[in-house]
Amino acid sequence: MRPLIKDLGSLEIMVEILKDLSELCLADERQKLFVADFDEVTGACRHWGIEDVYHEAASIELSVNVPDKIKSHFATALNLLVYSWFYYPFNVTAQFMAYTTVELALKEKYGVKRYSKKSSFRTLLDRAVKDGLIKSKGFSHIQNKSSYVPYLGAELHSSGEQDYCDVLVEALPYLRNQLAHGSPMLHPNGGKSVRIC
Repeated sequence: MRPLIKDLGSLEIMVEILKDLSELCLADERQKLFVADFDEVTGACRHWGIEDVYHEAASIELSVNVPDKIKSHFATALNLLVYSWFYYPFNVTAQFMAYTTVELALKEKYGVKRYSKKSSFRTLLDRAVKDGLIKSKGFSHIQNKSSYVPYLGAELHSSGEQDYCDVLVEALPYLRNQLAHGSPMLHPNGGKSVRIC
């Protein structure tokens, strides 16, 4: 059993270690905490399985018009999502990889070669929204505004009504930077983030 540390207030964090060779193909014990289906009548539940993780990743498809370079980069995010079944932190690594794929795609689209203020992730997202490359109506997962604003950084957007793309321009770079600059954050939302990307 991995030891727990209590660095972040009352939040307990599991210390990550190299999995034993004999356990490489076993599910990460944290995956057993999730329920895939719950019957409200009987109270029966079906726990999350590797098939659920795989089908979540496989259901996320890029347009056929996406260049192979971007498809390949994004496939790494999808594979990390699936392999999070065996090592739970890959869930968050998949999220980070998806953010960097969006950034790479925008740099390719706009012909940005080097880092400059014009090539920051936020600037590229903002430009893509203003140019109409990214539109709120293009996101299949949007049900209503209240369903996505809290997930994409409510602390950044508590003013109420906002266009989804305006939220993305602020939230995606913020969330990517949280991961890029070191964070002990673990959550089960890697699949949602990869789908948004």
